[in-house]
Amino acid sequence: MGDKLVIVVDEGLDRGVAANVIGLVGISIGHHINNIVGPDIHDAAGRLHLGMSTIGLPVLGADADGLVRIHQATAEHSEVTVLDVTDAAVSSRDYASYTERLRDPSQDWRPLGLALFGSRRQVDRLTGRLGLLR
Repeated sequence: MGDKLVIVVDEGLDRGVAANVIGLVGISIGHHINNIVGPDIHDAAGRLHLGMSTIGLPVLGADADGLVRIHQATAEHSEVTVLDVTDAAVSSRDYASYTERLRDPSQDWRPLGLALFGSRRQVDRLTGRLGLLR
């Protein structure tokens, strides 16, 4: 049936914050998901176009509570790779403060965006009722 990759973003975010979250998730996807980037291509004029994703990447929207539920449900789907961007990441000035906030049990955080990669069946179980981010 094949693999599927989706991004799910809190649909209540301001447009700029949502774009930032999607960008951060995209960087993580490129680093952590192997074999999804195609080869570099030279166009007819000889310009180089660096490889891009060889699989589709829908960006879906969920309300904040729905995103939390999906994030929690991924614990039951260990074969699905989960990449998250949290409010702790967006509000931290650097990676050290982000790490500190995630590790501090007195600090709450919530997901703002997720990427899910795995079998189409498992990813659809987690996100099948969501629509495209508007």
